Formats: sequence, structure tokens, C-alpha cells
Amino acid sequence: MGVAFVAHCLLNQNSKVGDGAHCAGVHSPVIDALRAKGWRIEQMPCPELAFTGLNRFWAVKEQLDTPAYRQHCRRLAAVVAEMMSVHAGQGEDIVIVGVDGSPSMGVHVTSSDPTLGGMPDNWPERYTELVSGEGIFVEELRRELAGRGITAGGWGERHDVPGNTRQQEMDRLDATLEGQ
Repeated sequence: MGVAFVAHCLLNQNSKVGDGAHCAGVHSPVIDALRAKGWRIEQMPCPELAFTGLNRFWAVKEQLDTPAYRQHCRRLAAVVAEMMSVHAGQGEDIVIVGVDGSPSMGVHVTSSDPTLGGMPDNWPERYTELVSGEGIFVEELRRELAGRGITAGGWGERHDVPGNTRQQEMDRLDATLEGQ
């Protein structure tokens, strides 16, 4: 098996923005699946929480993509990559478990709309901003890992992305873990 580096909010839903939490603590379907397959779990920091605090509002990638936020994500990514390098040096498989739709932790899907700004109450219907791509932290983490010659699989939890069932999510996770 290996080590899953998991987005902070999947282990602590209370760190999510506004009313984004789906439960009071751990998002257990993902964690239960990882544990059942024998994967160890490491919690990654939440770059948005560390940068903007608990009283933040929904944002798209363009709103967070500033030099200061990129530098913040690079610092956090260097720490996480160092932890990953220890496991990689021991021959362990590594997977990044992010949150698709997140402007920071998206693995395959992020939020993006250069026209959005201001408070989310003024935005058009939610989810119109989802696009293929990685979030800012995941981009910086991949860059750091590439510089160290480390490869890691990636999976994005999608409970906030329309059109996904829990079974589809678990099937995608299984396929990612088996590919390691």
C-alpha cells in the first residue's frame, strides 16, 4: 500500500468555507475507503484557511491567484513535499487526495471565472465556474514534487461537484489507488 496525503478539509470539515461542511468532522466515506485498503493517512494543511482564516467567502482561482498566495502555497508545498520524499525514499506509493472544485486543492477540477468578483451572493448560479485543471496549491505541490523527482497519483473528492454519485467517487478512488 502507501501513504495518502489528504486535503485538510476531508479530515476536518469545520475548516471549510461558510456552509461548505457536509458533516461535523471527518468526511468518512473517503477516509473509510483509504483505511479499508490499508493506506496510511497524512493530513495536508489547508492553504486557504491558513491564508484567509475561517471567516472567508467562496472564491474562484483567479481571486486567490496572487503573488502572495502563490508564495504561501509554495512554502506549504515544500513542507508537504519533504514529508512525501521521506515516504518515496522508503519505496512507498504516494497519492494526493484533494477536493475537486476547490481553487486550491482541486486535482482534476478547479473553479475559474475571471469575471467573478466581490461577495458570492452576487455571483450567478453556483458551479458554473468549474473547469478542468488543478487548484493553486496542487499546482505548486506538483511543481515541488517534479523538482524532487517524485511522482504521486492524484484523486479529487467530488461531493461538491454536481453529477457525481458516492459510488462513482469510490470507484474512481479505487482505480486511483490500484494504479499506484
